[in-house]
Amino acid sequence: MNLKGYIKESFNTPIGGYLSQTIGHTQAYLHWHTHYEVKLIVSGNYTTTSHNINYSSHNPALFIHRPYTLHSGNATPDKPYLRFIIHIDKSIITQFPPSLLDTSIYANATMLRVDPNESELANLCELCDQIVKNERDLRGNALRSAMIFHYAEQILECGRGEIITTNFSYIQDVLQLISDSISEPLTIPQLCEKFDVGHSKLLSDFKATTGTTYKKYMTDLRMTRARELLIRGESIINASLECGYSSEAHFVKSYREYYGITPGEFVKSLDS
Repeated sequence: MNLKGYIKESFNTPIGGYLSQTIGHTQAYLHWHTHYEVKLIVSGNYTTTSHNINYSSHNPALFIHRPYTLHSGNATPDKPYLRFIIHIDKSIITQFPPSLLDTSIYANATMLRVDPNESELANLCELCDQIVKNERDLRGNALRSAMIFHYAEQILECGRGEIITTNFSYIQDVLQLISDSISEPLTIPQLCEKFDVGHSKLLSDFKATTGTTYKKYMTDLRMTRARELLIRGESIINASLECGYSSEAHFVKSYREYYGITPGEFVKSLDS
């Protein structure tokens, strides 16, 4: 799904990632995803953006972006930009009891940033490296992910970091809710009641945060999800139901208007 200034990223594994070194880095768009993103910057002159808030530095730092939050990262070409990017499905984090991992600090956050010392940085690099090298070790990587979050919370408690929030933090909860309920789409009045906000304000905040209208966002979300389901081998009728269409005919018509071909034609193209 490619919206104006608003990109969704998705992955095929609950936990995974990569190590990247570049000379500079340009990300001209904000993006979001349904998982937590851990970004451990080892070196570089960089700027990390969360919604409309920018943080620039040349020091190593750990960033944790909450699901459904807009962010981007850029770096100047005068110094190697080395970082780990780790994605962690939110279900992995929520399986740990609060006594072991307190995620309440992310309730109204869009991003957490901490500044590790040399020893902490080495430990965090080792955890990220093990996640990258052992992507199929789901149990081990779940524990490594929890350790990363625990490190972040400890460093934050030492006063070396901050939690970033925005004026439109409730929109990330709106995004999560409509994504989770895509098979039975919520109406604007239902969302207004749920979040105790007026109709005009909800739509205004939604567009200010995402860069698109609610209607356009929902169309992109449903069509993207439908395409993913068809690629996975789901039937056309199942894809239409899971994406909240009242009938297969309505789904086929909407799909053709969006992609220029019918779902059946698309499925046939996968076999060619």
